Amino acid sequence: MDARVAQWIGKRESQQDVYAVKHYPQGTLAVVCDGMGGHDEGGQAARVAADAFVRVFGAALELPVRERLQQALDAANKAVGALFTASQYGGTTLVAAFVGGGVVWWASVGDSPLFMWRRKRLLRLNADHSMRAIYEEFVRNGTMSPKEAMRKGHMLRSALTGEALEMVDISITPRPLLPGDRLILASDGVDALFIPSEMTADTRTMLDTRAGNLAADIVEACRALDEEHADNVTVVTLDWM
Repeated sequence: MDARVAQWIGKRESQQDVYAVKHYPQGTLAVVCDGMGGHDEGGQAARVAADAFVRVFGAALELPVRERLQQALDAANKAVGALFTASQYGGTTLVAAFVGGGVVWWASVGDSPLFMWRRKRLLRLNADHSMRAIYEEFVRNGTMSPKEAMRKGHMLRSALTGEALEMVDISITPRPLLPGDRLILASDGVDALFIPSEMTADTRTMLDTRAGNLAADIVEACRALDEEHADNVTVVTLDWM
């Protein structure tokens, strides 16, 4: 398993994304959290969520993977809730993938994507808990463009804030991996690059190229878009050989 990581602050004043990669005898865990709130609160929420998730997942190696993911997600949500008082606000998205034994399991809350690049096709594996999922119907009937849906759809319908989680995506069964599969965990700063109907030939070539560092290449491609309000970008890639 080849894991690579890259980040970019975008056009923001601070970096509120946090990532973690942890190797175990049974496989590799990757986590990306995209904080929200004030400059300090969002980054703090992302940090405590990622730390709690990794700690709890690694403390229960004897349990089934799905149960470990659920316990880790609950611990991350609780840790975020303990961070703030009634007068403060903060939260974070979270996407995690565990790869081992030729399969991938995942858990996510929010809109941070988990993609799979397989045989020249980009597939999103996890659910999108943002308004973009609602606006997809408008895109399908032609009343909204894909770019407009991406731009307007950032409002989250679920996030880690310490409150009860109404929308969670934890894989019920693992997804088998094929040789050459590439997994991409990211914050939503990559959205403009990966609009399915508008992906360029250069982007597809980048995803298909095995030389170099895919995570760094994705970040550089996001920088090259030169969007006026470019968000923080964090990318973790896992290549299954």
